[in-house]
Order: sequence, then C-alpha cells, then structure tokens
Amino acid sequence: MTEDNKESVLEPRDKSKVLLVDDEPSLTKLFKIVINMELPELSVDVAGNGIEALEAFSLNHQGVIVMDLHMPLMDGHTAFREIKKMCETRGWEMPAVVFCTGYAPPETLKAIFVESPEHCVLSKPISPDAVTEAVKSRL
Repeated sequence: MTEDNKESVLEPRDKSKVLLVDDEPSLTKLFKIVINMELPELSVDVAGNGIEALEAFSLNHQGVIVMDLHMPLMDGHTAFREIKKMCETRGWEMPAVVFCTGYAPPETLKAIFVESPEHCVLSKPISPDAVTEAVKSRL
C-alpha cells in the first residue's frame, strides 16, 4: 500500500473543532473568546492539561489543537505523542498542533516541525491575533 493510499483511508480530522490546552484558565478563556469572535463557525473545547486534552480529543477528534508545552500532570510534548498514538490506533488523521511556550522548544520538538510542517510553535506571550491566524491557517 502506498503512502497516498494509507492516508486516504484515515478518518479526517474535524476542521470545525479546535481544542485549547493550557493550565492558565484566563489564557484559554481569552483565546476561546477571540477564536469564537473571529471564527464563529468553529466549536472550541478547552482542557487544563495533557490528560484532559487526551480525553477531549478522544471524544471529538478536533482538527486543530493549540497546546501549552509546560503544564502539570502531562506536558504538551507528551500529550502530542499520546494523541499521535491514538490517531494511529484509531485510523484518524492527526490534527494540526500549535504549541505555545515561553521557553525554547527542545530539539525533539523542533524535529516534529521539520517532519510535519502543519505543526508549529508560538512563543509566549502570544497575541490573540497570532493564535487566530495559526488556527485559521491550519484548518
């Protein structure tokens, strides 16, 4: 089976849904308001850490995930790997992931961006416009 054929049998990600993942509730609240105003056709879900993100994603297969890298319980990089495994197991298309961090991303994360350019990293502090544009360009 060619790579093209393998991709064509994947269940597509739901590009009408976005998942915001951050342990700062004020930040997710702000980003949710901005995305709802700028992209009202989208449904926006919120999670406070990587574990909650896995649960929310398993139920809704969002098309784009905006995720903090540094969170308690499960960080964004670990959550990304678990989401990737979940997609492979379920035959789902991988969502585009926008990582957010106030720190330099580790080399292992930089490799993800080279391998899969639909993923990216935004440096904190992040403007609401930057988040909206990152989501819009990945739908």
